[in-house]
Amino acid sequence: MIIHIGIDDTDSPNGMCTTYLGALLYRELSRLAEPLDLPRLIRLNPNIPYKTRGNGAVAMSFEAEEELIPDIKNTVLFYVSQLADFEHENTHPGVVFLEGEIPEELRAFSLKALREHVTIEEAERAAENAGAEYFKFKLGRGIIGSLAAIGYPLERFTYELLAYREPENWGKPRGVNLESVFLADVWAYPFSYDNVDPQKGTVLITPHGKDPVLVGIRGIEGARVLQVFEMVEFEEPVAFYQLYKTNQNTDDHLVPKKIGELKLYDSAVVRGKVASPYWERGRHVFFELEDDTGRIRVAAFEPTKRFRNYVRKLLPGDEIIAAGGVKEHEGVLTLNLEKFYPVKLVPKIEYEKPKCPRCGGTMKSKGDYFKCKRCDFKMPKELTPIEVPRDLERKIYEVPPDARKHLSRPLVLPGGEDRLLEALSKSPPEDSRVLPGFLSGGHGRRSPDVP
Repeated sequence: MIIHIGIDDTDSPNGMCTTYLGALLYRELSRLAEPLDLPRLIRLNPNIPYKTRGNGAVAMSFEAEEELIPDIKNTVLFYVSQLADFEHENTHPGVVFLEGEIPEELRAFSLKALREHVTIEEAERAAENAGAEYFKFKLGRGIIGSLAAIGYPLERFTYELLAYREPENWGKPRGVNLESVFLADVWAYPFSYDNVDPQKGTVLITPHGKDPVLVGIRGIEGARVLQVFEMVEFEEPVAFYQLYKTNQNTDDHLVPKKIGELKLYDSAVVRGKVASPYWERGRHVFFELEDDTGRIRVAAFEPTKRFRNYVRKLLPGDEIIAAGGVKEHEGVLTLNLEKFYPVKLVPKIEYEKPKCPRCGGTMKSKGDYFKCKRCDFKMPKELTPIEVPRDLERKIYEVPPDARKHLSRPLVLPGGEDRLLEALSKSPPEDSRVLPGFLSGGHGRRSPDVP
């Protein structure tokens, strides 16, 4: 008999990690039953406010003897009851079991949990309709992610290897040789990616919290990820590691929408015209975007660093395609920018003093008229409009690696531009041409050819 298991919301900012619990269970349950695949790490809506870090749930599937099903369920519930961080007020674990084939209707529920806001009551109804058994701890909000992780179609996927620490080292600085990470990244990039931020010279595979994760290494090939792990030098013991199949870096959270359709917690791709000059507040950069259905504020927040420089180059009237998540900032619905593509750019006009029409000399401002410094010729004070080049290319710009959401697909990977290209394909023919350098992102790292 096939049994599917989903687990979510066992961690907190103070520690623990659902992937750690999932990895332990995968090892333990493999003694009782035959795993059908690697365990799955499914990232859900990144905009939900009560998420912990990356809003990830874990699912796994086994072929088991029917008489062992009760033992499997009891093992899962025991591990969750012993390891989940119940003391934190926002930790509300949930466990879901589903026997047999996964019904098609769970796919729609999973994608809704990825892209919108889902309630506990909706998850309970979906579980009952699918014939799934669920267990709630405290409020049991985790049943949402648990059920969604089981039903997730995972048509596109990547891999992440998570290595875990010995419990006595939790909360201490992570012992990883930074130079070895850079060397491994040079060898593996782009098949393993986001290991480092080359602009800042920082390592990205080590988290910063009190959780049990030592490193997380991502890639599009499981074997390559394992090789990177073997190349990294550790300065503390590795308790164990687990390779997960995941929907990270797939852009599956992004849905094309009109601006007027956007609602809180959506992740979307919209096309519109820049409706205001940019402004800054607290090192964040804002502008407004509009289409024929409405207007929304767009933000490039401080952690996106140099990405903000490209946003500052946008002018009112520019037509762009923008991708990101919808949240409230200072009470205003705001699209948090992940990527954007300039479709049409308006002319940039600057004004300068004219040259003297008599001798070509330099004119000097004298109240309401100009006077030539060389020959004293006077003329009305009218500046000359000059069109200057726009310092933006027809290409997609993306946030740097350390500001990238778990689900956002880097441009260096195949399909990293697909969601924006879908919106571009609806343009008139003259807008649809792809110029040289189109696949080069805005974070400054060269995008090599990827098969």
